[in-house]
Amino acid sequence: MVLLYIIILHDTDIFALRNRMNNSDELRVEIEQRKKDIEELKIALSDLDDPRALEKFAREHHLYKKDDEDLFTISFK
Repeated sequence: MVLLYIIILHDTDIFALRNRMNNSDELRVEIEQRKKDIEELKIALSDLDDPRALEKFAREHHLYKKDDEDLFTISFK
């Protein structure tokens, strides 16, 4: 009877432990993905030391332009 209580009815029953293990596996995968993302961002950040790369980034991601230029954006949404 005590074994049945421990395995099924207790707060830390076998089902809860299995869910926690699955959750921890998912979190480990997410941690590895975040580490890869951080490494990619570090590389991208080091590339921005070059003024030409910085200008390209600003133009592509923030739609910056020079004073004598016109900028047109096209959205396909």
